[in-house]
Amino acid sequence: MFRVLKIVLIALCLFIAFVLGSQNPQLVQINYLIASNTLPLAVVISICFILGVAIGCFISFTLFSQLKWQNYRLKKKLAPEKNNKKLVANKDI
Repeated sequence: MFRVLKIVLIALCLFIAFVLGSQNPQLVQINYLIASNTLPLAVVISICFILGVAIGCFISFTLFSQLKWQNYRLKKKLAPEKNNKKLVANKDI
């Protein structure tokens, strides 16, 4: 089910990209610090979208990794306490 949903979302994104590309054929001048370039508006929109997704994925991956590492450290810190409680419970019996 998840695989089908993923394929549908990818197809929808490609369809939207095609519509944006066909509706925005105007040329736009892009000025860099030392140069300039003329590109179709659809290409500029696509480049900005891809850069935004890449930066968002990088930031999300970084935050997710930090949280996973923090969770691992807390579980490791909690493990000796659990073992001590089990030992005390076994001694009482």
